[in-house]
Amino acid sequence: MPYSSDSLLRLVQGDHTAEVIGLEDTIAGRSLAGGDRAFEELIRTTLAAWTRAFGGPNRQALSGDVLRRILTAARTAAVRLLDGIADRAPGALADRLGPALALGVEQGAEFVRAASGRRRRTPRVPTVSRVLRDEARRIRDLVVERRDRALFLLHPDRVSRWSHLLAGLGAARSALPAVHAHVAWVINTAVHQGLDAVVRATAPLRVWVSEADACVRCLAYTGRTTSPDEPFPGGLSWDPRQRQTRATAVDGPPLHSRCRCRAVPWDNTWTTSGTPFPEALRREAERSIGYGAARPSESRAVRIRAARELLRTVDDLLPAVEATARTATRTGRFPAAA
Repeated sequence: MPYSSDSLLRLVQGDHTAEVIGLEDTIAGRSLAGGDRAFEELIRTTLAAWTRAFGGPNRQALSGDVLRRILTAARTAAVRLLDGIADRAPGALADRLGPALALGVEQGAEFVRAASGRRRRTPRVPTVSRVLRDEARRIRDLVVERRDRALFLLHPDRVSRWSHLLAGLGAARSALPAVHAHVAWVINTAVHQGLDAVVRATAPLRVWVSEADACVRCLAYTGRTTSPDEPFPGGLSWDPRQRQTRATAVDGPPLHSRCRCRAVPWDNTWTTSGTPFPEALRREAERSIGYGAARPSESRAVRIRAARELLRTVDDLLPAVEATARTATRTGRFPAAA
């Protein structure tokens, strides 16, 4: 018997997303190998050396051998840490591309069983494409670029205060979230390619399912359906300022770095208890916008503009959603519990 729309949403946003995040974290852990803790220790030891040499972090450095020794030690340690990541990360990511594709096929087949109430033949797992392998190798370039920027900043001619040295170490440390974000992008792309193989084998449509805490861009796509060979429109957003009227169409998720949206198989003949699944998705997106459920990367202003657009364009909002959105647009803030 088919699941309800709410159950399908929990399956995709809950179990399936958790499995993908687990795969991302495993790859990032192997790639970074405790890099965050290592950089924290490097900053502490460098600060201690600066304080012994010059009297404290607010004291200006005296030029000479002492400053050069501190910078040489910092540069050497940063290079050692980043070169290790640059060597490990491409292989760690490339080794998991096949499992990511297989995971997409497995999740797609599970969704079809849940949505249709019938078992279907599971399609063959796609081979790893050249594009995915190239993206795995590109992770080295991301690290090397940040390493070289850090070395530029950590030159004696550019450091006279602790804040200058810290900026250089920060440039080196920025490689860590960049690696994690790239891993997430590539793995979610691979998972989606596996899902797409299931779409083509089992359903005439695919429907965009945003993650639970999606941004205003992804929420503008959720619930939309297209055929397997038809792209989604480009440049959508609930925030009018983020829209791009001439944007290139998008093949599907991920829409941005760390996006974990899905385009899952769909057939309008599949019946779910309660609201049809695509409509349930759109309603869920409206609730998110109306209640201002922003992710940390989004400002309140973005969500207020999105709520104002929601009120302008949707005339059948749930009463509670409409009331909350109207209060937010009038006061400039959402309720704390939203």
